[in-house]
Amino acid sequence: MGEASQGGLPSRLGAVRAKAGIVIGIALRAAALFAGVFLLIGVAGQARGRTLDTSLWLLDLHAAAPGLRMAGLVVVAVLLVAWGVAPRAGRARRVATGVASGLFALLAVRDAIGFASAVAAGGVQPFVPMPLSALIALLFAALAASVASGWARGLASAWRDRLGLGVAVVAWAILFPLAQMLFFGTTDYRRPADAAVVFGARVYANGQPSELLANRIRTGVELYRAGLVPMLVMSGGDGADGVNEAVAMRAVAIAEGVPAGAVVIDGSGVNTEASVADVLRLVADGSVPLPHGALITVSQAYHLPRVQLAFAAAGIDVLTVPAHDPKLILEMPILIGREVLAFWAYDLRTCLL
Repeated sequence: MGEASQGGLPSRLGAVRAKAGIVIGIALRAAALFAGVFLLIGVAGQARGRTLDTSLWLLDLHAAAPGLRMAGLVVVAVLLVAWGVAPRAGRARRVATGVASGLFALLAVRDAIGFASAVAAGGVQPFVPMPLSALIALLFAALAASVASGWARGLASAWRDRLGLGVAVVAWAILFPLAQMLFFGTTDYRRPADAAVVFGARVYANGQPSELLANRIRTGVELYRAGLVPMLVMSGGDGADGVNEAVAMRAVAIAEGVPAGAVVIDGSGVNTEASVADVLRLVADGSVPLPHGALITVSQAYHLPRVQLAFAAAGIDVLTVPAHDPKLILEMPILIGREVLAFWAYDLRTCLL
């Protein structure tokens, strides 16, 4: 009995390792498929004249000429999609996919080193000590190793393989914006700028801002007091309680000691896109001068990736500063979940429609 039990343990461990290998293989193939489709969507947007370069969410390739960059992205994206869908590749495709994944891993390492240098110089204040580029480098290195070894061959059952791959792709599509919120959204890029745009949120009927909004206003006021910006732009619309968010935000900022002349109101910023459009209009008519072309945006970390997307689509690269929330905000999980959907809705609409 004892000998049989001992003999069965290695067999069970082997089965567990085999199943773990299948799960990891499916996850890597799904990562390749997700990354490839994501890059193709971004290239499609650029081909249609959009200024938004979504490849920056994975790698910084701005040093390359635009035409060469787009052609390279298409080639790599097609290779990744092909391997994710059909991993049983010939030697030529396997080598090409492995080389492309390895090159992306090296470029991500370069980005991670650049980020670390910016942190060391004091220009960036990250909340998470490890940059997302480091994880992207590890992922592409794992992809390169998997492709080179021919490890991810797919499940024996075609329908199970497709189901597992689909579930894993959805998981990556959820994790990707969450990672952007955690790494990019929480990083503080504050430095001297021409103005800071504070995004609105709920204001109660008595004119008091919600805790979420109060923290945004407080952060904007801190930027003004520190001498980093000479002007605050309060952007918000009419709330459900009948109070205009921007008007209430201005009153709070003035009460905190910001001169009335240093606070500009955008009272029609009913959502992120409207706020971005209104800020562009204020810049164009001179209400918000940008002599140095530098603009800070203030919101919670979960919101800032989409804020960056919206301004980038309008041709403006902004600095993001996350509002500090000293206490737990109960509705935060709901806001984050909603923002995942909003992130993809905005990205797809901007690039494809």
